[in-house]
Amino acid sequence: MLGVIRQAARVRPTNLFFSYIMRQQFSQTRKRIFSTEATSKATTDTSKNVTKEATIAPTEAIRKELETSKVAKEESPRKKGFGFGKFILGVTLLGGIAYGGSIYYSLKNEEFRDIFTEYVYGAEKSVEYVEDLQKQGIFDRLEKKGKEVVDKVIRTFKPTPAVEPGIKESAKDVILNKDQKIVNKKAESFENPILFKLTNTLNELINILSNYDVKDKDDLIKRAQEELKELEVHIDLLKIENQAKIQSTIDEQIEKYNQRYDSKEYELKQQLEEEKRRLYEQHYEQLKSELARESTKHNEELKNALFRQATEMQRRWIRDVKVMVEQERGGRLARLDNINHKLKILERISVDNAERLDSSLKAHRLWCALRSLQDAVEQPHRTPFANQITAMKYLTSTDEIVTTVLSTIDDNIANNGVDSVSDLSARFAIVREKVRRASLVPEDGGVFAHLLSAMFSRILFHTATRELNQLKGWPKKLAEDWIKAAKNHLEIKQAIEVIETQATLSSLSVV
Repeated sequence: MLGVIRQAARVRPTNLFFSYIMRQQFSQTRKRIFSTEATSKATTDTSKNVTKEATIAPTEAIRKELETSKVAKEESPRKKGFGFGKFILGVTLLGGIAYGGSIYYSLKNEEFRDIFTEYVYGAEKSVEYVEDLQKQGIFDRLEKKGKEVVDKVIRTFKPTPAVEPGIKESAKDVILNKDQKIVNKKAESFENPILFKLTNTLNELINILSNYDVKDKDDLIKRAQEELKELEVHIDLLKIENQAKIQSTIDEQIEKYNQRYDSKEYELKQQLEEEKRRLYEQHYEQLKSELARESTKHNEELKNALFRQATEMQRRWIRDVKVMVEQERGGRLARLDNINHKLKILERISVDNAERLDSSLKAHRLWCALRSLQDAVEQPHRTPFANQITAMKYLTSTDEIVTTVLSTIDDNIANNGVDSVSDLSARFAIVREKVRRASLVPEDGGVFAHLLSAMFSRILFHTATRELNQLKGWPKKLAEDWIKAAKNHLEIKQAIEVIETQATLSSLSVV
């Protein structure tokens, strides 16, 4: 296809040259027909002179004449009208440009981004989507691909320099024979049927001009004009077809990139969810195994300590018994009461040691449950701790203080968890900005009051928003959720501190 276009571009100057010859020949032939007194010799001389003039005439004049007619057609006035559809299209384009410009400026200015995402519906999702595309480098790749396609199209449709006409000859036969050979060679190399027909027509015109036979000149001229128009239409169709193919290629590439982006986004989301689930299960299993290992280790230590203490007590008792027996052999029966008293003391010591071991075990379990509760509360995200509360209630069923503290914790809070300190700090930065803007709005204030509050709030002190418990009106409503979340967090912290103090006291009492 590109070869046909290049061949047509090379043949065009030759076609113009022969068209100019045909026009001159037609004019001279018409004069010859109406001149009845002209002899054949005069006619022959006139034809030779015309052929010389046509040969010497430059192709640049023909190009200028065609360009002038084309410019005149393009500059012809066209009626312009105004319709409602054009108005809607203009408003839509203007709105789209303004929306896109706002998104672009939001990426550059944080203050404008806050205002734009707050007051424009859907702006936050649009800005985040554009940021994701920008991070992935899709815009750079599309721009690079577009430049490559444009460069390729420019190289494809770059016109081939026209071939300059041959060396001028003075004799008519030499010129016609030379042109006849050139056209015949080009006709053999043409693959397009339209160009092949055009070359045949030009050959016929050359033969007519060489033989000075002009009987069928009108039909040949019309046919040459029609075939030239067909060639022009064919070249235009080729250009339109190439442009359509290029546009379809660009659309396919864009669609392919969009599909790849969607699939990659879905894959990354799935990987993130899988990683979160795996880390949670790994942490839970690790915590469970650690707790079981510590409990087993502590029980083994308690058993070993009890066994060593019982063995030592048994040895001591046997030794004492032996001493007593030896003394009793010496007639010291009066000290049997003292032996019984010591035996009771030993029994009491054994019972006390067993009770202390049980108390120590309960205190250790309470500390383990308390540490698990602290870990759940100090997580960077909301973590339920209902299981820890249930375990502590079971371990401290006889402790009234711990039971009372645990009863003050709401079941919904235990099931849903509390916000971490980092989440509260991040939310406080947002609430502080909202409260600062609405600090001058009365309870029944309208839109105008909100605008005035947003304007005058920039000159207020930032420390005024710290006293959130003393707020009233709109500021109190804005900060109500944050105050509630902070209150729940502090209540759980306070309960943990009370239980930790009680556990410390229990450990000290065991010692």
